Amino acid sequence: MSRKELESALDYILNRADEGEFEVILKACERRKRDRCLLGKIGGLGPAESARRVAAEIQGQMGYSLDGIRTMVKDFVADLIRQNAPDIPEEDLAALLASYIPEPGDPRAGTATGGDAARLPPELLLKMAEQFVEYAQGAMPPSKQRELWEEMPRWQDAYWEAFPPELKVLIKAYLEGKLDAEEFAKALLSILGL
Repeated sequence: MSRKELESALDYILNRADEGEFEVILKACERRKRDRCLLGKIGGLGPAESARRVAAEIQGQMGYSLDGIRTMVKDFVADLIRQNAPDIPEEDLAALLASYIPEPGDPRAGTATGGDAARLPPELLLKMAEQFVEYAQGAMPPSKQRELWEEMPRWQDAYWEAFPPELKVLIKAYLEGKLDAEEFAKALLSILGL
């Protein structure tokens, strides 16, 4: 909005709006304030900002999802190693990470979904499945949603692509109500070998 348009709108509101029009303007302002508050609780995206972000996501999405998954996997594996070996030197940790999660182009590398050689660790798949289901059921706190969106836009799509087919079938059956929570948990642990 230009300065001239703003001045014109303010002049209308302050000097020319009758009682009914002023009431409509107040309601619109209250709604805008409420919407901004609600949007802030779920990540702060209004329609214009959403459109800008979607455009940016589409431009960088092709490689970003795999890079995001690789980064999450590395962080997760590094945390597991540090929990089990808190005194591990950084050089040894880096060597372990390179062997567990090779970089693209490395002869040991596969794809996130690509067969037995490159399967994600079962513990990571479990955490990803739990987050995916929690979000799909509307039970994920907004702060966690925002954290995941900041780490990897369109994380839900990236997770789904990374799930092995049997895990996708299980999650779909659970979300459609064909399994209860206990059956789902048991089947999930069984599929992942945990």
